[in-house]
Amino acid sequence: MLRHFSTIRKGKSVSSARWLARQQNDHIVKQAKREGLRSRAAIKLRELNAKFKLIRKGNVVIDLGAAPGGWTQIAIEECSKNDSSSDKRVNVIAVDILPFDAFPGVGVVIGDFRRPDIREKITELMDGRQADVVLSDMAPSFSGVAFRDSEEQLRLCQNALRMAQLYLKPGGKFVAKILRSPAGDQFRAEMKPFFNEVKTFKPDSSRQESVEIFAIGLGFQKPPSPEK
Repeated sequence: MLRHFSTIRKGKSVSSARWLARQQNDHIVKQAKREGLRSRAAIKLRELNAKFKLIRKGNVVIDLGAAPGGWTQIAIEECSKNDSSSDKRVNVIAVDILPFDAFPGVGVVIGDFRRPDIREKITELMDGRQADVVLSDMAPSFSGVAFRDSEEQLRLCQNALRMAQLYLKPGGKFVAKILRSPAGDQFRAEMKPFFNEVKTFKPDSSRQESVEIFAIGLGFQKPPSPEK
């Protein structure tokens, strides 16, 4: 659930300086700051939502790997638009192993969602509901070794897909960050039994040189049990 910018390692001072310089000159970063968004990733979700109509008013959304809160911001903005419901339960549940500042009306769970006690906290916030959307912008701390990084990304995506299987309602939607790699292709194949449609999309706000893309599952369904 750690994103690659969460940790700066020793011996990485040169690459860190390059990263900072790139951030300062990135027009998407500047746009995010102007709009008061916590990260440039928020603009990616806005693009995804505009194209695939993922989040609607009143939806229940689980955001996995939520820190620092960019995707959570967009999720709460979209699912609460013009919502006059008297239901006071939270519509967005943000989960991460890293603590981050919460937003009003968002349920925050800090911890590893693979643990039963953390999933129990998520279930309590769901309060008998099923999720309309499960989001995952999770990424590992990238090593620079392509095969290792793609395998780590695959592992995170598989964990997110298990959460979708636990919490999504029939017809629900799922988004996960993947990498252009054989592991990314493998994950899309793993998604197909669970969704009516599986699509991929690279937002314009993703850096051109980035190998990240997003896998989108539309129309969640439980696969039929194998015949005995």
